[in-house]
Amino acid sequence: MKTLRMAVIAAALATAPLSSAQAETLKAEGGSAAGLSALVPQLLSKYAAPDHEIRVNVDQTLTRAALKVATGAIDLASTPAGAFSRMELGKGPYKDLGQEAIDASKNIRSLFSFLGGHIHVMTYEDSGIDSWDGIKGKRVFVGPPAGSASAQTTKLIESITGYKANEDYEAIKLAWSAASQAFEDGKFDVFMRTGTMGSAAVDQYGSAKKFRILGIPEEIIGTDAWNDYLSTPGYAADTLPAGSYSNQVNNDQDLLATAYVMFVSVHRDMDEDTAYALTKAMFENLDDAHAVNQGLAPLTLENAFVSLAAPLHPGAIRYYEEVGARVPDHLLGGS
Repeated sequence: MKTLRMAVIAAALATAPLSSAQAETLKAEGGSAAGLSALVPQLLSKYAAPDHEIRVNVDQTLTRAALKVATGAIDLASTPAGAFSRMELGKGPYKDLGQEAIDASKNIRSLFSFLGGHIHVMTYEDSGIDSWDGIKGKRVFVGPPAGSASAQTTKLIESITGYKANEDYEAIKLAWSAASQAFEDGKFDVFMRTGTMGSAAVDQYGSAKKFRILGIPEEIIGTDAWNDYLSTPGYAADTLPAGSYSNQVNNDQDLLATAYVMFVSVHRDMDEDTAYALTKAMFENLDDAHAVNQGLAPLTLENAFVSLAAPLHPGAIRYYEEVGARVPDHLLGGS
């Protein structure tokens, strides 16, 4: 795996980012086709046309997509805020690359952040698991092998229960598509499933038998463990309203769920006019974006910089200054 990743970086380093004269066609990557990480670049493709044609490749591993942006192999991607923080340190999914990942992170610039979705902690009604304590000794799907989701889900479990992966429960890692089928087939007991609020794809899991979603327990809020969890870049919490899923057995109550923040990443050498046009295209079409998916409702000018650590691209800064949005000091200087 290390050799493969290093080969990807070495090859991509020879690829210069697109200049303004070539910027009519841009390459983008997103995550699960059912999630916002795929929808956001797809909407950008719609809003930026006809001046810019964005070809979006979805169902990609976003930690790798961030490397591709950093090396100029693609032009933009949905990037988990937490993954970027690990790239800056050469840790987590980038630990085998070390200094190369750290150096690559310096090439990443941002356009805006958005709430990527929620982690639905799902069990089937007949599993006998109706609280977090019931996870002990069970098989738990925590995320794909190469992504950043598993780091968040295992930390979430530990912050609530103190349970450690592969000591107190069996942590299962599979590709998202394989995990979905395995959950329906009863191959594991708990499914830590990412997805947008109210997603039909989530509700579909209960078409044969109802599922339960475990919400964050009230007694955890305010504890040192929970505050430490939320201090991690890109980790957040949000409410799943009652009635979000018709096939959810406990859908008569609001549930606090963990959420994750993403941002649209581009290479530092992207043409300034292109970065400006992409940023403007999204924010001038927010009414349409909100109508397309309620999960995009938090995406506003006021929330454009939430959990954002990657410096803004100068083109994005130009747009924000034009509309009078105050850019945090730590996001400036991203030339």
